[in-house]
Amino acid sequence: MGSGVRFEDYAAELLSRLGFRVIDRRVKVMSNGVEVGEVDLIAEDECGNRYSVEVKAGKVDVSGVRQAYTNAKLINARPLVLARGFSNDSSRALAEELGVRVIELEEAVVLKPDELRAAVESAIYDLIDELANALVALMSMRNADDALEAIAQCGDWGCVCGRLGLSGDECGRWISGLRGELGLKASSLRTLRAIVKLYMLIKGLHGANA
Repeated sequence: MGSGVRFEDYAAELLSRLGFRVIDRRVKVMSNGVEVGEVDLIAEDECGNRYSVEVKAGKVDVSGVRQAYTNAKLINARPLVLARGFSNDSSRALAEELGVRVIELEEAVVLKPDELRAAVESAIYDLIDELANALVALMSMRNADDALEAIAQCGDWGCVCGRLGLSGDECGRWISGLRGELGLKASSLRTLRAIVKLYMLIKGLHGANA
């Protein structure tokens, strides 16, 4: 999450310089009540057109183009990718065929070193604040041991919800509720798992010293 979020700050600043207005970040993509993906940024151009923005630190490949197209369709927006170019001719051709706009970072305005440093520092402080708030919320939760254990051990939401006996719709609602309780918005399972493991470590150390 860390480096990805920091690069999103760079991308958001870049989009604003190119005439876009960033209106949301890390938006979950839902299908039939189940989370199927996450969009890095939502932005609007000067004409009010809404874009689903995928931010790639490297070059975008065929899979990345398809992901951008699918996520955009599911949230009724236009697909846009920020990347350091295309991985090959196939990814470029597919982007043209599907109407996925790609802004190549080499051709875009680059942040000055002091601006980039400020963006990185801001992202780190935001991350620490988010983690601290989530840990405090976890400490106040009751009867959540089974859920926390599932999150710590599973690699995907299907596994988590299966262990908790939740159906598709129930799973989607439970995930949304959990994120709301922890103040994590659209954070990924990987982020939640890291927070839960940190919480378990702190709890274990506290118990050992009690």
